[in-house]
Order: sequence, then structure tokens, then C-alpha cells
Amino acid sequence: MKRLFVAACASSMLVLAPAAFAQESRDALIRTEAQIQSLNAADAAASAPDAFAEAQLRLTEAKSAEDKNNRKESTWRSSEAALNVEIVQERIKLRALERTVSEIETGIATLRRELNS
Repeated sequence: MKRLFVAACASSMLVLAPAAFAQESRDALIRTEAQIQSLNAADAAASAPDAFAEAQLRLTEAKSAEDKNNRKESTWRSSEAALNVEIVQERIKLRALERTVSEIETGIATLRRELNS
């Protein structure tokens, strides 16, 4: 009886595993798509145009793989797109920090001129 229960549990896990993986790949796709949509397109294009285009391309490939029920490739492409989104986000932050540094340097130069005159 115990063996029958263990066998039933094991077989149900094997039946449910593909469904769980399918849900995982679909979740990754949805999450990555939301990340890309949350980016300000103008900032992304100005700060990291190559990474932004790459993220969009990988998302398209992930959707195509999902449509073909190639869950593993879909998950892989979604991960690649997500990494490119992270690059874009960090470059946007870097660009903002560079602008801040430039403003501070301009302010310091102005103060020096005022002190010397």
C-alpha cells in the first residue's frame, strides 16, 4: 500500500512538472515584458540604445519561442532580455549621475569665479 501511494505521488509530480515549467516560462516572459515597458523609452534610447534594442529583440524571440511551446528557449531569451533591461536601467542611472556631477562642477566653477573676483 505504501509503495502504491509513493508511486501515485511520483507519477503526479511527473505529470505536473511540465505545467509548472510552462508557468515558469510564461511568468518570466510577462515579468520581462513589464520591465521593458516600465523603461522610459527616450531615456533608454539615449543612455543605452544597443542594450535597449537587444532587450526588445530578445523579448520578441522569447514570445516566438513561447508561441512554439519551446519553454526552455523562451525562458532563456526572457533571461537575456531581463539582463539587457538591467544594463539599460544602470546606464540610465549612470547618465543621471553624470549630469549631477556636471551640475556640481559647474556650481563649483561659478563659486570659484565669484571668490576670485
